[in-house]
Amino acid sequence: MRLVKARRNAVTVLALFAALAVTFPTASPAGAQELPMSRIAFIDVQGVLRASEAARTIRDQIEVQRSTYQEEISRQERELRAAEQELAQQRGVLDPEAFQQRRQQFEQRVVEVQRGVQGKKRQLDEAYGQAMEQVRIALVEIVADIAKERKATAILSKSAIVLAEKGIDISEEALKRLNQRLTSVTVKLPPIQ
Repeated sequence: MRLVKARRNAVTVLALFAALAVTFPTASPAGAQELPMSRIAFIDVQGVLRASEAARTIRDQIEVQRSTYQEEISRQERELRAAEQELAQQRGVLDPEAFQQRRQQFEQRVVEVQRGVQGKKRQLDEAYGQAMEQVRIALVEIVADIAKERKATAILSKSAIVLAEKGIDISEEALKRLNQRLTSVTVKLPPIQ
């Protein structure tokens, strides 16, 4: 009994496929172009950028500059705390108008220090972005070369891939070539705005 039902189901499925073949003919309509055979590869762009020697040199340079800025900011914070304590001590000694004026000067100095900190952060972010852009440009050129060599019609980002054969991953090859082509990038600090 089960065998009979299974055969009926198989016949029904085959009939359905036959009907679909008639409904959707395999021959292309007049004037329509067939899609070319696709050869796809993928790359872990972020992983390659993070692992590259050039990116490491950029991070090292930014960290040195960040440490220098942090020392300067720490010094300014100590000076502000000392000025705040001095101002608090003068509160009872100075007349209210003189105290108010000194308090405003102190607050203005705090605002200037905060602006300076924000400006330095923006400067480091911009310098990092500009330096990494050089690495990205080199990587795009390398990926284009690999695609041409492998006759790939599409290179996808690994983040867009759910499941793929390891053989179409060009990340290691791209990283190797990137490290050969671009060993370091000099970080140039733009003016603080």
